[in-house]
Amino acid sequence: MANGRVFTMKGNKIKNLLDFTVLIILAVQAIILVWTVLTTDIVFVWKHIVGLAILPINFLVFRWHHKAGVLFLGFTLLLGLSSLLSYSPAVATSTITVGGDNPIPIFYGQLIFLLWLSIHFIISARHYVGILTKKYWTELIASLPVQIFK
Repeated sequence: MANGRVFTMKGNKIKNLLDFTVLIILAVQAIILVWTVLTTDIVFVWKHIVGLAILPINFLVFRWHHKAGVLFLGFTLLLGLSSLLSYSPAVATSTITVGGDNPIPIFYGQLIFLLWLSIHFIISARHYVGILTKKYWTELIASLPVQIFK
């Protein structure tokens, strides 16, 4: 039994480390963005500033509480998907429509964040199980190091 327990502990540690994958990707993108802005004629736009401001907050929330960090990263990715922040030097927003003469938009945002969000949900799906239940939020709030809601 001891070996099974050790394997589970190692497995959980590996899973927790994998939760950082997309955050590390965003950090690399942010470094490339800053480098590009410093070495070319490209300038920061407000979406870059929002992204660069939120990135260290993500790391701090992860350090404070892992599950809250995963959820905040998911929120950050949703902001990027909806074009409210960006880590790309050229902010490319796409619109996908259906229909002929009167097209109906079904997507507006940055497609790269759809990829990052998909990877995040695949890797960190266990943190989202039951997210729509009161029990999930009660347990999450109770597990926070500092009680922000009483």
